Amino acid sequence: MEIAKGHEHPYQEGDAARFTGRVWLSQGLSAPGGTGMSVVHFSAGARTHWHTHPGGQLLYGVSGHGRVRSRGGQGHVLV
Repeated sequence: MEIAKGHEHPYQEGDAARFTGRVWLSQGLSAPGGTGMSVVHFSAGARTHWHTHPGGQLLYGVSGHGRVRSRGGQGHVLV
């Protein structure tokens, strides 16, 4: 069992190669098969560039509003 505590992982500002707008990331856990978990805070209007997650991705919205979509898939609104 792995346990990650939010205060143990510092936040770093996301880089312009992967994000538009201001984004802060804190590394989390990695599961076998490549699925990872990080905490990401997006400022209003910030977004990620198209990218892939070979091991998959889990999204858990805590606050605010957002939109997600798989390439070629239907979009979804997070509220």
